[in-house]
Amino acid sequence: MTLRPTSSDLPAHLTRLPDLDAAWTEASAGVRLDAVRRDGRRLRDTLADRGPAIAVRTADLITFPYPTGYGLQGAARSPAPYVMMRNRVQLVQVDCEGTLINILVNPSDPERSKHAPFFARQVERYGELVARRLMTQTHGTVAGALAAWGVDPADIDYVTFDHLHVQDLRGLLGTTEPEPGATAPTPALLPNARLLVQARELRILDHLHPLQVDWFVADGIRGVSPDRFVVVDGDYAVGAGFAIVRTPGHTEGNHSPTIVTSRGLWTISENGVCADAYAPESSRIPGLRAWARATGCEVVLNANTREHSLDQYTSMVLEKTLADPSTERPEFVQHFSSSEMVRHVLAPGLAPTFSHGAIEHGQVQAKRTWRRGATATAARA
Repeated sequence: MTLRPTSSDLPAHLTRLPDLDAAWTEASAGVRLDAVRRDGRRLRDTLADRGPAIAVRTADLITFPYPTGYGLQGAARSPAPYVMMRNRVQLVQVDCEGTLINILVNPSDPERSKHAPFFARQVERYGELVARRLMTQTHGTVAGALAAWGVDPADIDYVTFDHLHVQDLRGLLGTTEPEPGATAPTPALLPNARLLVQARELRILDHLHPLQVDWFVADGIRGVSPDRFVVVDGDYAVGAGFAIVRTPGHTEGNHSPTIVTSRGLWTISENGVCADAYAPESSRIPGLRAWARATGCEVVLNANTREHSLDQYTSMVLEKTLADPSTERPEFVQHFSSSEMVRHVLAPGLAPTFSHGAIEHGQVQAKRTWRRGATATAARA
C-alpha cells in the first residue's frame, strides 16, 4: 500500500509543528545532533504552552523475551540471553477545539504480533509450551482495557504506534476483503479509528529489506481501507496535550507520541527499553555505567535494527530534551518505553533501576457527555 501525505486531506484539528524541520536537514550527523537538541527545547515549550491532555490511562498487554544484546546494545554484563519486556497501551483524551478526541497509543494485538518472523522462530526453537506459556505472559487485551476504562471502542478516533514492528492492524481497523482462510472481511475492533502514521514508516512496507523482514508481520495492513490512514510527514499536535514527534532511527518512520500531563511532558517509544537507557550514568544494571563512561555516550540504543543508528541516538537525545525529569527520581526523565524491560526471574541482574510503570492523569471522560471546561480541574489532578 503506497499512501502519501496530503495536507488538504488532514483533519483540521492536526496542527503542524515546524520547530525541528531545519534541524533534521543538517547533513552532518554531529551538527544534526546539536541542532535537534537545541530546537527540541523550543518544541518542548511549544507543546507545554498548548496545555495538558484531559486524561491518560495505561494498561499492560504482554510480557515477552527479547535478546539482551538488542535491548541494551551489548553494554550490559550478564550471561542471561534475554531481557523480559512488557508491552503497554495508553488511552489519551484531548480537547480539540471543544471536541473530545480519544487516541490509543500502541494498542498491540499480541496474538497477531506472534506471526512476525522473529517471534515465530522462538516458537520453532523452544516449542509452543516454553515460548508461549513459560517465557510469555499475557496480561490483557485492548478490548479489555477499553472496557475497564469505560470507553466504547466506537469512540476511539485515532490509533498510533511509535513504529510498526510486529504490528498487524487488520483486527483493529478491519478489512475490505477476507483474510487468508476467512470467508468474510475482518470486522474492526475500533470501527471509527484512523491510524496516525508517518509516510516514511508506511513506505517501509512497500518493499521490505531482508534485514527488516524479521520485525514486520507479512500483510499486516493488507485489505485495510486507505480511508483508515492519516498519513503525515513531520511533527503534529492533536489538540491540547498530545503530539507525534519524528524520532527516526529505530525505523525510518519512527515517531514518539508526546503527552503533556500535570506532571509535565512525557515521550513514548521503543528507542530505548528502560529508564536506564536514557540515563546510563545513573544505572545499576551491571555494565551500563562503565560503558557510558568509556564511550562518552549518553543513551543506550534498542539495537535490534541498525537502519539509522546515528539518528536513533539523536532521537533519544530529543526525547530526553522534551521529557521532564521524573518527580520521583529526577535523574531519570519521563520517557515511557512502549515495551519496557522489567524485573523477571528469567533475566537475573537485568532489572531496570527505576520504572515509571504507567502514565496516569486526569479523569476519563465519556464522549457523549463531555463538555469543554467542565473537566479543567480534573485534568490538572
